[in-house]
Amino acid sequence: MRQLPSPEPRRAAVPIRLSRRLALALVAALLTAGPTHAAAPAAQPAATTVIVLGDSQAQGLAGALERQYLRDSHYRILDRSRIGTGLVGRGYDWPGAARDLAGAHHGQVAVIMFGANDRPPFHIEQVDAAVKEQFRRVYDKRVRDVIRAFRDADIDVIWLGHPIVRDGRYSDDMAFLNQIFEQAAKEEGARWVPLWDLVADPQGGYTAFGKGADGETRRLRADDGVHFTPSGYDLVASRVRPLLEEHRATLSPGTPSPSAALGQ
Repeated sequence: MRQLPSPEPRRAAVPIRLSRRLALALVAALLTAGPTHAAAPAAQPAATTVIVLGDSQAQGLAGALERQYLRDSHYRILDRSRIGTGLVGRGYDWPGAARDLAGAHHGQVAVIMFGANDRPPFHIEQVDAAVKEQFRRVYDKRVRDVIRAFRDADIDVIWLGHPIVRDGRYSDDMAFLNQIFEQAAKEEGARWVPLWDLVADPQGGYTAFGKGADGETRRLRADDGVHFTPSGYDLVASRVRPLLEEHRATLSPGTPSPSAALGQ
């Protein structure tokens, strides 16, 4: 019977010798290495809370901002307007309400619009200068009190002027109030936004029609010659939105509230 060849003897394993320095380096690497993680996404600033206050004009603006930011979680619009109110008379304490709003909602921006219900109880061109100055002084203080209520709470303020209206004397009154609004806003650290010529004819007079926010010619003023249509309020909102977005752009990621983010 044929014999099978004997298997070759196994070769002894040759030990791998590591230098002491290399061995220590490997041990150190194992001890210090940790699990790898994907970089966390950058935190986003909290939603910007915008408090809208004033009369029925402010209510129309609040509705337009709510529509335009409906699907944008970066903004939270709070409508705190009150129809039929103003800064004249004792029907509603807006300076006190402003202090309450500033403390209650942790807002970052207050958008304010008054004037439609604040016509002086005299014709400004046919009254004694002392009476006119007394009205101006009292009204100016109330405007400033509202602004300060928010600025003292580190809330930025955007104050909108009143637009031209159809009635000539009414327009004179609104122009007079706009002078007070503008000076107070600029001196108290608020952002002043004039609307006088937002919807006007080529001569600067009143018109009900004009180009809307979408560039199409539309009816922009309501039948009363004072208020806007929904398309008109959308146009007003288009004046405000860049300021809100400019404000938000100044925030660092994760910042819960700003400090004087709006410029002059």
